[in-house]
Amino acid sequence: MPVKNNIKKLNLQKFIIFKNIFSQQIRSSSRGNISIILGVLVLMFAVLFVSIFDIFQLYIAREHTKNASDAATLAAAQNLLFFEQEKILEIANEISRKNDCDLQLIEFNYDEIVVRTFKKVNFIFIGRILKNNCTVYSTSRIKVTYPWDVKFNNCKSFRFEF
Repeated sequence: MPVKNNIKKLNLQKFIIFKNIFSQQIRSSSRGNISIILGVLVLMFAVLFVSIFDIFQLYIAREHTKNASDAATLAAAQNLLFFEQEKILEIANEISRKNDCDLQLIEFNYDEIVVRTFKKVNFIFIGRILKNNCTVYSTSRIKVTYPWDVKFNNCKSFRFEF
């Protein structure tokens, strides 16, 4: 039995020596790899960070166009109620300019008003890849209900049937 124990100890010692030599070779061959990995990670995080700014710019442009189209639609509806149709286009242009947008379309009739605004977004990073500017559009539509309409019962109406 003592011979068997000696053989086990000898094998264990050989394994430990082999393990130490192998781990030293791995450590010496992997020097500098961490700097390459860190460089790639820093570059990836920088691209992600700049892309987040681009996404926020897109969100901000969407909010500006939506606010401009909603406000222009409501102002146009108010002017339509007071029969000031000649001022509708002027007021819609002014409201869209205040929101840093441009007015693309305004359509109105007795019952409905449609306003479409747009804004060009200049991206920091995505614009360099796509090579064309992104344009954000927003459309608002409103149905005009007059105070003398039958719905409010503010006026007498007659229905003639034959």
